[in-house]
Amino acid sequence: PESVVILEGEAIIEIDGQEHAVTTFDATYVDANVPHRFRNASDTEPMRILWTYASIDATRTIVKTGVTTRIDAEHDG
Repeated sequence: PESVVILEGEAIIEIDGQEHAVTTFDATYVDANVPHRFRNASDTEPMRILWTYASIDATRTIVKTGVTTRIDAEHDG
């Protein structure tokens, strides 16, 4: 499972094919294995989000490619 808080700006979250508008300080919860993505709702203003995962063993699968990687492999050190 994953929780995301919008720290700045506005976003569109797509969860399993449905879109929802979210804004600063809104929080989301998405169960594991549910396709989802966040995108900036603005072409000019920044969007910052904070991800929190339920496990240190979390993985991410890119739906378009089917490639799965560990979340901790995405960051240096």
